[in-house]
Amino acid sequence: MEKKRKFKINGKLIFNILVIGLSLYFIIYFFVSEDGMIDLLKSPDGINWWWIIAGIIAFYSNILVDAIVTLIYIRSNYPEFRFIDAVKVACVGVFFGAVTPSNTGGQPMQLYLMAKMKVSVGFGSSCMTQKFIVYQLVTTVFSIFAVIVKFDYFSEAFTNFWSSAFIVLGFLTQLGITALFLIVSFSKKITHKLLALIYKIMKMLKFVKKPTEKIRRVAREFDNFLKSNKRLMQNKKRLALIFALVFAQVMLILVVPYFIYLSFGLPKIAAAHGQPVGNPFDFVCIQSFVLFTSNLVPLPGASGGAELAFTMYFGSYFVIGGIRKIKPAILLWRFITYYGAILITFPFSFLTKGKDKDEEYKKSLNPPEDENDIDNEFVPTEKVKSN
Repeated sequence: MEKKRKFKINGKLIFNILVIGLSLYFIIYFFVSEDGMIDLLKSPDGINWWWIIAGIIAFYSNILVDAIVTLIYIRSNYPEFRFIDAVKVACVGVFFGAVTPSNTGGQPMQLYLMAKMKVSVGFGSSCMTQKFIVYQLVTTVFSIFAVIVKFDYFSEAFTNFWSSAFIVLGFLTQLGITALFLIVSFSKKITHKLLALIYKIMKMLKFVKKPTEKIRRVAREFDNFLKSNKRLMQNKKRLALIFALVFAQVMLILVVPYFIYLSFGLPKIAAAHGQPVGNPFDFVCIQSFVLFTSNLVPLPGASGGAELAFTMYFGSYFVIGGIRKIKPAILLWRFITYYGAILITFPFSFLTKGKDKDEEYKKSLNPPEDENDIDNEFVPTEKVKSN
């Protein structure tokens, strides 16, 4: 007879319960509190649901664009890779990215699923990392552009030390992540220096078993990635197409709040009150700021940070005189881009079942040691004492 597993309360379970509790609190609060969703639905003007449908179509089209980008990358080495496979990979990335802190769980599960589709982990990792780099470059460059063009508007958000720190840290974090991935992707010399530093720290603090073995394995993965990355970069036309597609993907994500703005009939209300009327360009610029500052919060879906950032930056558009529609705006935005995304992509999570039983995947991640296939200049040779 199999022994029954004992139910254990651990840190991960407590963390998940807290995140779910926080999410439920925000949903209930924005729904039932004063000027929330219920009050909006009771009002005579209500919501124009056609604009909400347009926002839903825009956001979920970004997943299809992401699948096309994945398809282009993988087909460069696996011509038999199908579009439906790319859609599955994209949906798995959305689901596991949404339910893990700082979107960290998406790519590993995508790599596992692609390994089941007979795509090598090394090549798949190169493709997914380069796709991530392109996405980061597009969002970072656009965010810098948005700051320059809308500087007067954004400067109004610097009302106190904490809001200023929240904005600056979010911006610097995005720049830092982009710079780090660019270095790792294109500079073998700097990458090995970073690995040398990490190796010295592991040796000094002694918090990792077999540091030499582990650092060599990481170095091998980096070197394999650099080779694949260089090969992927050689096709300039393909790279230009990918940048164009990712730019379109980013715009589809950023434009969602504008459709919510239109659905509330706020342009007419703003004009009647002598307030500036928002346009799509204003909204995509402001939304780019919402995303990179909220990503500073290391919780699934940046819970708390996303709602705070949306309130900080979009308050003047959704609060006009005595008309306050910021709460239902946040609720609809989160349902379209986060809670709804989890529900729609959840069925695809079952494609990753059996992860613990897949020995081939484990072997591909941990190949046998071969000290001749990488540079080991940053790993000092251990001297063997003779008797």
